[in-house]
Amino acid sequence: MISTFLSYISFIIVKYGVQKSISDSYYRLPYKLKPLFTFFCWGVSLPAMILGSTPLMFLAGSGIAFVGAASAFDDDKMTFTVHMASAFIGVILSQISISIDFGMWYLTVLFVVLSTIILLLRRKIKYFWWIEIIAFILIFIVLGLNLNK
Repeated sequence: MISTFLSYISFIIVKYGVQKSISDSYYRLPYKLKPLFTFFCWGVSLPAMILGSTPLMFLAGSGIAFVGAASAFDDDKMTFTVHMASAFIGVILSQISISIDFGMWYLTVLFVVLSTIILLLRRKIKYFWWIEIIAFILIFIVLGLNLNK
């Protein structure tokens, strides 16, 4: 899960730079590489669904998986709606799961604080990208800490 994340994000940053959002990286990829975005989403979400082993983390992972399935979100209104709703579900439910299911509410507080700071700097940075990065990192931390329990 982490190697999928690091490989894809590193490739995008090196080749195309930081994007408006992780999802926007789909539109930077040449046609033959576009499936990489879907594989990235599934390569992160499916392990999160399995390792998380809670209904909320399963639903959060499902949201991320649907983001990958609805990757061409600028192409039509229905795909856009599915993509955005799924991204929202993935981020919000992962943070609720971290707080409730795993009892690490302080990480959710950290997410809210960092996201607020990022939003205050939104004119200077690509805020969706960084909020998504933080959400993924917190999921990895929580699932990693809970592997031995």
